[in-house]
Amino acid sequence: MRIEGSAVLTATPGEAMSDEAIDHVLHALTGAADRIAAEYAAAVQLRQVLYESDGRSARLRAAETWSPPGLRIDPLESLGARQTLLAEETAEKLEDAVAVFAAWYADVAACAVVAQLVGARLTPVRVAAADPYTHMDEHQLALLPAIPEADRELAELAVWMDESLADARLGDRGLTPVGGRDFAAEIGMTVRRSPDGRSVLVQDGWTEARRRRLWGRMWLDHQMPLLPPTGELVRALNEAGAEPGTVETIGQASRAVDAALGAKIRAHDLNTRMEELPDDIPALDAEAVLLWRQADELPHLLIAYARALTDHLPRLRLLRRG
Repeated sequence: MRIEGSAVLTATPGEAMSDEAIDHVLHALTGAADRIAAEYAAAVQLRQVLYESDGRSARLRAAETWSPPGLRIDPLESLGARQTLLAEETAEKLEDAVAVFAAWYADVAACAVVAQLVGARLTPVRVAAADPYTHMDEHQLALLPAIPEADRELAELAVWMDESLADARLGDRGLTPVGGRDFAAEIGMTVRRSPDGRSVLVQDGWTEARRRRLWGRMWLDHQMPLLPPTGELVRALNEAGAEPGTVETIGQASRAVDAALGAKIRAHDLNTRMEELPDDIPALDAEAVLLWRQADELPHLLIAYARALTDHLPRLRLLRRG
């Protein structure tokens, strides 16, 4: 199985994790992903209940006549509105949490399976790379797959151009910044000031920067980890002698993720196209709704994908030992 050129498939230096340690992390990730998904589902259900309750209450209040004209005094209405707002905010935050935990779970499970297939070993730093709430120092970051030198050099040039533009006040002549800091952030770097006042690029240890570093445009555009292509993964499983049931289960889970990702890409493209049209087209609106509905399942399909890999990992270990 070819491993060059993809962060998710790159073995990293450092202390290797034992099979028992990997299983412990995967088991914990399974529980965490299931729990946050259940909390999100409950929040969505509560939000819907409050929507329906608000609708019924509004109809009842419409018949009331005790409030003065032009001014409604209704503490219960205000309370209901506040509860609905809190439910909406909670559901949105939990939706984001499901996305990051699903991505982390899928990333670790894919790394564990690929490492098994290619005879590599996972390290603690690589497993923790997508942890949503962990900061890494420069020594830990050094054990992650390196940022491509060409990207680093381009970011340095862009930052230098922006600062030169600002220093010379060339913006007054109609010249615009090139977005050096934004590009640096996209590749997992940030700008710091050296003791002598120069701007220097350093690796960013926060989670979002690490996700961007590992997964690139896949994360930035689609909130997806960079996973092994389905065809390549299935071929590697077959070449390793995996049982047909294992190959089918993992392949099916991977194809489901591919389908949801494809729907998300088409939904984005369709929305862009619709924004350029002078009038609404009901057929396109309906198609977009269906595509977004399919795309919304992506985090849950990532969890199912990770669970499939986790469940079949012990069988893959037996193949290598045999």
